[in-house]
Amino acid sequence: MTSEAARSVTVRVPATSANLGPGFDALGVALDWTARITVTTGAPPRTPSDDPVVAAIERMAATAAAALFEAAGERTDTVDATYEGDLPVGRGLGMSAASRAAGLVAANRMLGDRLGAEALVPLAVRLEGHGDNIIPALFGGLQVVVHTDSDEGHGAVHVPIAPPDDLRLALLVPEFSMPTEESRRRLPATLTRQEAVANIGRSALVVAALTQRRYDVLRVAVEDVLHQPARAALFPALYPLIEAATEAGAYGAYLSGGGSTVAAFVSPAQAEAVAAAMGRTAAAHQLQASTRVVALSARGTEVVDG
Repeated sequence: MTSEAARSVTVRVPATSANLGPGFDALGVALDWTARITVTTGAPPRTPSDDPVVAAIERMAATAAAALFEAAGERTDTVDATYEGDLPVGRGLGMSAASRAAGLVAANRMLGDRLGAEALVPLAVRLEGHGDNIIPALFGGLQVVVHTDSDEGHGAVHVPIAPPDDLRLALLVPEFSMPTEESRRRLPATLTRQEAVANIGRSALVVAALTQRRYDVLRVAVEDVLHQPARAALFPALYPLIEAATEAGAYGAYLSGGGSTVAAFVSPAQAEAVAAAMGRTAAAHQLQASTRVVALSARGTEVVDG
Protein backbone atom coordinates (compact mmCIF):
# COMPACT_ATOMS: atom_id res chain seq x y z
CA MET A 1 0.00 0.00 0.00
CA THR A 2 1.33 3.45 -0.88
CA SER A 3 0.11 7.00 -0.53
CA GLU A 4 -0.45 7.49 -4.30
CA ALA A 5 -4.20 7.91 -3.79
CA ALA A 6 -6.34 8.60 -0.75
CA ARG A 7 -8.58 5.76 0.39
CA SER A 8 -11.16 5.60 3.12
CA VAL A 9 -13.29 2.95 4.77
CA THR A 10 -16.20 3.65 7.12
CA VAL A 11 -17.27 1.10 9.72
CA ARG A 12 -20.10 0.89 12.20
CA VAL A 13 -18.98 -0.31 15.62
CA PRO A 14 -21.02 -1.16 18.74
CA ALA A 15 -20.71 -0.13 22.34
CA THR A 16 -20.11 -3.06 24.64
CA SER A 17 -20.75 -3.97 28.25
CA ALA A 18 -18.16 -6.12 30.00
CA ASN A 19 -17.96 -8.30 33.12
CA LEU A 20 -21.77 -8.64 33.49
CA GLY A 21 -21.13 -8.62 37.21
CA PRO A 22 -18.76 -11.45 38.20
CA GLY A 23 -17.20 -12.26 34.81
CA PHE A 24 -14.19 -9.97 35.25
CA ASP A 25 -12.19 -9.79 31.99
CA ALA A 26 -14.10 -12.85 30.77
CA LEU A 27 -17.63 -11.80 29.73
CA GLY A 28 -18.75 -9.07 27.37
CA VAL A 29 -21.67 -8.29 25.09
CA ALA A 30 -22.23 -6.01 22.11
CA LEU A 31 -25.05 -3.46 22.31
CA ASP A 32 -27.26 -1.91 19.66
CA TRP A 33 -25.78 1.53 20.43
CA THR A 34 -23.34 2.25 17.62
CA ALA A 35 -20.99 4.84 16.16
CA ARG A 36 -19.34 5.33 12.77
CA ILE A 37 -15.60 5.73 12.31
CA THR A 38 -13.93 6.45 8.99
CA VAL A 39 -10.27 5.54 8.49
CA THR A 40 -8.42 7.33 5.68
CA THR A 41 -4.98 6.70 4.24
CA GLY A 42 -2.90 8.71 1.80
CA ALA A 43 -4.60 12.05 2.44
CA PRO A 44 -2.93 15.17 3.87
CA PRO A 45 -2.90 15.12 7.69
CA ARG A 46 -6.07 16.56 9.17
CA THR A 47 -6.20 19.04 12.04
CA PRO A 48 -7.24 17.12 15.18
CA SER A 49 -10.70 17.77 16.57
CA ASP A 50 -11.05 20.59 19.09
CA ASP A 51 -12.99 18.15 21.28
CA PRO A 52 -10.38 16.21 23.29
CA VAL A 53 -12.70 13.20 23.62
CA VAL A 54 -13.30 12.98 19.87
CA ALA A 55 -9.59 13.55 19.23
CA ALA A 56 -8.72 10.64 21.54
CA ILE A 57 -11.22 8.32 19.82
CA GLU A 58 -9.86 9.22 16.40
CA ARG A 59 -6.26 8.80 17.53
CA MET A 60 -6.96 5.30 18.91
CA ALA A 61 -8.67 4.23 15.69
CA ALA A 62 -5.85 5.58 13.52
CA THR A 63 -3.19 4.00 15.73
CA ALA A 64 -4.91 0.60 15.54
CA ALA A 65 -5.15 0.84 11.75
CA ALA A 66 -1.48 1.80 11.49
CA ALA A 67 -0.53 -1.13 13.75
CA LEU A 68 -2.31 -3.56 11.44
CA PHE A 69 -0.62 -2.10 8.35
CA GLU A 70 2.73 -2.48 10.07
CA ALA A 71 1.98 -6.05 11.16
CA ALA A 72 1.01 -6.88 7.58
CA GLY A 73 4.24 -5.39 6.25
CA GLU A 74 2.46 -2.61 4.37
CA ARG A 75 3.70 0.96 4.21
CA THR A 76 1.35 3.91 4.39
CA ASP A 77 2.40 7.51 4.84
CA THR A 78 -0.67 8.90 6.57
CA VAL A 79 -3.41 7.22 8.59
CA ASP A 80 -6.26 9.35 9.89
CA ALA A 81 -9.68 8.71 11.39
CA THR A 82 -12.91 10.63 11.91
CA TYR A 83 -15.65 9.82 14.41
CA GLU A 84 -19.42 10.26 14.26
CA GLY A 85 -21.52 9.21 17.21
CA ASP A 86 -22.47 9.69 20.83
CA LEU A 87 -20.82 6.78 22.61
CA PRO A 88 -19.49 8.09 25.94
CA VAL A 89 -15.84 7.75 26.90
CA GLY A 90 -14.73 6.49 30.30
CA ARG A 91 -18.18 5.20 31.21
CA GLY A 92 -17.60 1.44 30.97
CA LEU A 93 -19.17 1.04 27.53
CA GLY A 94 -16.07 0.02 25.62
CA MET A 95 -15.29 3.18 23.67
CA SER A 96 -11.57 2.46 23.48
CA ALA A 97 -12.35 -1.07 22.27
CA ALA A 98 -14.78 0.31 19.70
CA SER A 99 -12.17 2.75 18.39
CA ARG A 100 -9.52 0.08 18.05
CA ALA A 101 -11.88 -2.48 16.54
CA ALA A 102 -12.93 0.12 13.98
CA GLY A 103 -9.32 0.85 13.06
CA LEU A 104 -8.47 -2.83 12.67
CA VAL A 105 -11.50 -3.75 10.57
CA ALA A 106 -11.16 -0.68 8.33
CA ALA A 107 -7.46 -1.33 7.77
CA ASN A 108 -8.12 -4.98 7.02
CA ARG A 109 -10.67 -3.98 4.39
CA MET A 110 -8.05 -1.74 2.77
CA LEU A 111 -5.78 -4.78 2.70
CA GLY A 112 -8.47 -6.66 0.79
CA ASP A 113 -9.63 -8.49 3.93
CA ARG A 114 -6.32 -10.33 3.79
CA LEU A 115 -6.65 -11.43 7.40
CA GLY A 116 -9.49 -13.49 8.72
CA ALA A 117 -11.41 -12.05 11.64
CA GLU A 118 -9.72 -14.42 14.11
CA ALA A 119 -6.30 -13.26 12.91
CA LEU A 120 -7.13 -9.79 14.24
CA VAL A 121 -7.62 -11.05 17.80
CA PRO A 122 -3.98 -11.12 19.05
CA LEU A 123 -3.32 -7.57 17.89
CA ALA A 124 -6.71 -6.40 19.17
CA VAL A 125 -6.03 -7.82 22.63
CA ARG A 126 -2.50 -6.40 22.68
CA LEU A 127 -3.76 -2.92 21.82
CA GLU A 128 -6.67 -2.99 24.26
CA GLY A 129 -4.97 -4.91 27.07
CA HIS A 130 -7.87 -7.32 27.62
CA GLY A 131 -10.47 -8.96 25.42
CA ASP A 132 -13.80 -8.65 27.22
CA ASN A 133 -14.79 -5.48 25.32
CA ILE A 134 -12.87 -5.66 22.07
CA ILE A 135 -13.87 -9.22 21.13
CA PRO A 136 -17.63 -8.50 21.30
CA ALA A 137 -16.89 -5.19 19.55
CA LEU A 138 -15.27 -7.14 16.71
CA PHE A 139 -17.60 -10.13 16.51
CA GLY A 140 -20.85 -9.06 18.19
CA GLY A 141 -22.97 -11.13 20.51
CA LEU A 142 -22.26 -12.27 24.03
CA GLN A 143 -18.67 -13.48 24.21
CA VAL A 144 -16.95 -15.69 26.76
CA VAL A 145 -13.25 -14.77 26.62
CA VAL A 146 -10.28 -16.59 28.14
CA HIS A 147 -6.74 -15.28 27.77
CA THR A 148 -4.08 -17.82 26.87
CA ASP A 149 -0.32 -17.92 26.68
CA SER A 150 1.07 -17.46 23.19
CA ASP A 151 4.37 -16.53 21.60
CA GLU A 152 3.31 -12.89 21.71
CA GLY A 153 1.56 -13.16 25.04
CA HIS A 154 -1.75 -11.89 23.66
CA GLY A 155 -3.69 -15.00 22.82
CA ALA A 156 -7.38 -15.38 23.58
CA VAL A 157 -9.95 -18.07 23.10
CA HIS A 158 -13.55 -16.90 22.80
CA VAL A 159 -16.91 -18.56 22.34
CA PRO A 160 -19.95 -16.58 21.19
CA ILE A 161 -23.43 -16.96 22.61
CA ALA A 162 -26.44 -15.67 20.72
CA PRO A 163 -27.85 -12.77 22.77
CA PRO A 164 -31.46 -13.31 23.86
CA ASP A 165 -33.90 -11.12 21.95
CA ASP A 166 -36.36 -10.84 24.87
CA LEU A 167 -33.91 -9.04 27.12
CA ARG A 168 -32.81 -5.41 27.33
CA LEU A 169 -30.25 -3.45 29.30
CA ALA A 170 -31.41 -0.31 31.06
CA LEU A 171 -28.36 1.94 31.36
CA LEU A 172 -27.70 4.70 33.86
CA VAL A 173 -24.81 6.71 32.39
CA PRO A 174 -23.29 9.22 34.85
CA GLU A 175 -21.62 12.36 33.58
CA PHE A 176 -18.42 11.54 35.47
CA SER A 177 -15.91 9.10 34.00
CA MET A 178 -14.05 6.24 35.66
CA PRO A 179 -10.88 5.66 33.61
CA THR A 180 -10.21 1.94 33.43
CA GLU A 181 -6.60 2.06 34.58
CA GLU A 182 -7.46 4.14 37.64
CA SER A 183 -10.27 1.83 38.70
CA ARG A 184 -8.15 -1.27 38.08
CA ARG A 185 -5.48 -0.02 40.46
CA ARG A 186 -7.97 -0.38 43.30
CA LEU A 187 -8.68 -4.06 42.67
CA PRO A 188 -7.50 -6.60 45.26
CA ALA A 189 -4.28 -8.47 44.47
CA THR A 190 -5.56 -11.69 46.09
CA LEU A 191 -8.86 -13.38 46.88
CA THR A 192 -9.79 -15.95 49.46
CA ARG A 193 -10.89 -19.34 48.19
CA GLN A 194 -14.45 -18.52 49.22
CA GLU A 195 -14.37 -15.30 47.20
CA ALA A 196 -12.90 -17.05 44.16
CA VAL A 197 -15.56 -19.76 44.32
CA ALA A 198 -18.28 -17.11 44.63
CA ASN A 199 -17.24 -15.38 41.41
CA ILE A 200 -16.51 -18.57 39.48
CA GLY A 201 -19.93 -19.97 40.26
CA ARG A 202 -21.75 -16.75 39.49
CA SER A 203 -19.90 -16.27 36.19
CA ALA A 204 -21.03 -19.72 35.13
CA LEU A 205 -24.54 -18.92 36.33
CA VAL A 206 -24.67 -15.74 34.21
CA VAL A 207 -23.89 -17.79 31.10
CA ALA A 208 -26.39 -20.50 32.03
CA ALA A 209 -29.10 -17.96 32.82
CA LEU A 210 -28.69 -16.13 29.51
CA THR A 211 -28.49 -19.27 27.37
CA GLN A 212 -31.40 -20.99 29.15
CA ARG A 213 -33.39 -17.77 29.62
CA ARG A 214 -33.52 -18.36 33.37
CA TYR A 215 -33.73 -14.66 34.13
CA ASP A 216 -35.07 -15.38 37.59
CA VAL A 217 -31.54 -16.32 38.74
CA LEU A 218 -29.81 -13.25 37.29
CA ARG A 219 -30.13 -11.27 40.51
CA VAL A 220 -27.85 -13.79 42.22
CA ALA A 221 -25.75 -14.43 39.12
CA VAL A 222 -24.58 -10.83 38.68
CA GLU A 223 -23.30 -10.48 42.24
CA ASP A 224 -19.56 -9.84 42.43
CA VAL A 225 -16.88 -9.75 45.13
CA LEU A 226 -13.82 -9.09 42.94
CA HIS A 227 -14.10 -5.67 41.35
CA GLN A 228 -17.38 -3.97 42.25
CA PRO A 229 -16.69 -3.45 45.98
CA ALA A 230 -13.34 -1.80 45.18
CA ARG A 231 -14.82 0.37 42.46
CA ALA A 232 -17.72 1.39 44.70
CA ALA A 233 -15.16 3.36 46.70
CA LEU A 234 -14.91 5.64 43.67
CA PHE A 235 -18.67 5.50 43.08
CA PRO A 236 -20.66 5.59 46.35
CA ALA A 237 -24.01 5.55 44.52
CA LEU A 238 -23.27 2.19 42.85
CA TYR A 239 -25.05 -0.13 45.27
CA PRO A 240 -28.05 2.19 45.81
CA LEU A 241 -28.47 2.28 42.02
CA ILE A 242 -28.29 -1.52 41.79
CA GLU A 243 -30.86 -1.80 44.57
CA ALA A 244 -33.17 0.73 42.90
CA ALA A 245 -33.01 -1.19 39.63
CA THR A 246 -33.89 -4.53 41.21
CA GLU A 247 -36.68 -3.02 43.31
CA ALA A 248 -38.16 -1.54 40.11
CA GLY A 249 -38.27 -4.95 38.46
CA ALA A 250 -34.84 -5.55 36.95
CA TYR A 251 -33.67 -9.15 36.85
CA GLY A 252 -30.25 -8.00 38.08
CA ALA A 253 -27.92 -5.02 37.81
CA TYR A 254 -24.16 -4.53 37.72
CA LEU A 255 -21.36 -2.05 37.05
CA SER A 256 -20.66 -2.09 33.32
CA GLY A 257 -16.96 -2.69 32.70
CA GLY A 258 -14.87 -0.38 34.87
CA GLY A 259 -17.77 2.07 35.25
CA SER A 260 -19.33 4.46 35.66
CA THR A 261 -22.37 3.10 33.77
CA VAL A 262 -24.74 0.88 35.73
CA ALA A 263 -26.50 -1.73 33.59
CA ALA A 264 -29.67 -3.61 34.52
CA PHE A 265 -31.02 -6.71 32.79
CA VAL A 266 -34.71 -6.05 32.17
CA SER A 267 -37.68 -7.24 30.18
CA PRO A 268 -38.80 -4.86 27.41
CA ALA A 269 -41.96 -4.12 29.41
CA GLN A 270 -40.02 -3.06 32.52
CA ALA A 271 -37.15 -1.28 30.79
CA GLU A 272 -38.35 2.31 31.04
CA ALA A 273 -39.58 1.92 34.62
CA VAL A 274 -36.20 0.55 35.71
CA ALA A 275 -34.34 3.29 33.87
CA ALA A 276 -36.55 5.92 35.52
CA ALA A 277 -35.98 4.42 38.98
CA MET A 278 -32.22 4.54 38.49
CA GLY A 279 -32.53 8.12 37.28
CA ARG A 280 -34.41 9.13 40.43
CA THR A 281 -31.84 7.45 42.63
CA ALA A 282 -29.02 9.19 40.79
CA ALA A 283 -30.72 12.54 41.36
CA ALA A 284 -31.17 11.73 45.05
CA HIS A 285 -27.40 11.22 45.24
CA GLN A 286 -26.71 14.52 43.39
CA LEU A 287 -25.41 12.50 40.47
CA GLN A 288 -25.81 13.99 37.00
CA ALA A 289 -26.67 11.15 34.65
CA SER A 290 -28.72 10.11 31.63
CA THR A 291 -30.56 6.87 30.94
CA ARG A 292 -30.87 4.72 27.85
CA VAL A 293 -32.42 1.35 27.02
CA VAL A 294 -30.53 -0.87 24.59
CA ALA A 295 -30.85 -4.37 23.19
CA LEU A 296 -28.08 -6.93 23.15
CA SER A 297 -26.70 -7.14 19.63
CA ALA A 298 -25.40 -10.01 17.52
CA ARG A 299 -23.59 -7.52 15.26
CA GLY A 300 -19.98 -6.53 15.69
CA THR A 301 -17.90 -4.08 13.65
CA GLU A 302 -19.17 -3.86 10.08
CA VAL A 303 -17.92 -2.06 7.00
CA VAL A 304 -20.63 0.30 5.75
CA ASP A 305 -18.71 2.21 3.07
CA GLY A 306 -15.52 1.50 1.17
